Amino acid sequence: MKREQAAADVELRNHGKEVSRKCLVDTGASRSVMSKRIPEELGIFIRLCEPYELMPADKEGKLKVIGDCRVRVVFQGVEVPGGAVFEVADNLREETDLIVGRPEIDAWDIVFTPEGPKPRKVPIEFEII
Repeated sequence: MKREQAAADVELRNHGKEVSRKCLVDTGASRSVMSKRIPEELGIFIRLCEPYELMPADKEGKLKVIGDCRVRVVFQGVEVPGGAVFEVADNLREETDLIVGRPEIDAWDIVFTPEGPKPRKVPIEFEII
């Protein structure tokens, strides 16, 4: 899969503030992570009492998770009911502000197409099984 086929447009919103980003949709990521730049722009950030580290797939360095952030999400033009909670890392690569990982890929029922990732059903619906 080409990198552009794993990129998606995302809008993150909180109380009238909004940021738009390209995100990486990563089927190998066990968590969804955002750079601390995003919650700083939105004016929301919940700092963890005890930061921790995540090992990235390429095994180069570690991500330092310093907090979390609940935001409203519009993924590829489709609103995600209830938004999402992202881990906040202070050392994501400069070119990567947002990684959508496996929990959200599964919950939002994202499929990969030649044009890029998109929700299988619109609107997004959740089931409790």
